[in-house]
Amino acid sequence: MDDVVNDGLRIRLRDGRDIADLLALFNEERFLRYASARGPFASAAELEAWLSAVTCAKRYETVAVLAGRTIGFAGLYVMGEGLEHSGWILIGVREEFQARGVGARLLKTLVGAATVVFRLRRVQLTVFGDNDPAIKLYRRFGFEIEGRHQDFVRRGENFVDGYTMARLNIAGVRRPDAA
Repeated sequence: MDDVVNDGLRIRLRDGRDIADLLALFNEERFLRYASARGPFASAAELEAWLSAVTCAKRYETVAVLAGRTIGFAGLYVMGEGLEHSGWILIGVREEFQARGVGARLLKTLVGAATVVFRLRRVQLTVFGDNDPAIKLYRRFGFEIEGRHQDFVRRGENFVDGYTMARLNIAGVRRPDAA
């Protein structure tokens, strides 16, 4: 498979140019099935309002851009009020670019920002239990499953479990098993 990381992929901070492509990403069938507990967004304005409403003390949102097209999103949301040492991650990659290094590049950027810029001790995320590729990626970067949420999300008549995964950066030192 092509490795787009070595073929012109750029990671940069998210800005107003990205919202139309991000709407397409957040509304992709695969994203809705494996990464979202809600239905599709009706408009770019609705998506922008949803992202802006994420409650946090600080935010760091990046995008992956290839040939002028935004193909991935990664957000790090630093908590506040007694949780300043902790951040929450949201990440997604367009289906046609998955398993080609984009998610790893985005995650590496977020882990770096969490460690160096924000000096976080803990970074966490929630992943659906049947999203094996994502779980494998997160484990590669030192995330461990801390808890299971039974019947976390409903899909039609069925329920899917979710996992809380976290990576600890004690005193800013990288764990030996981290990528």
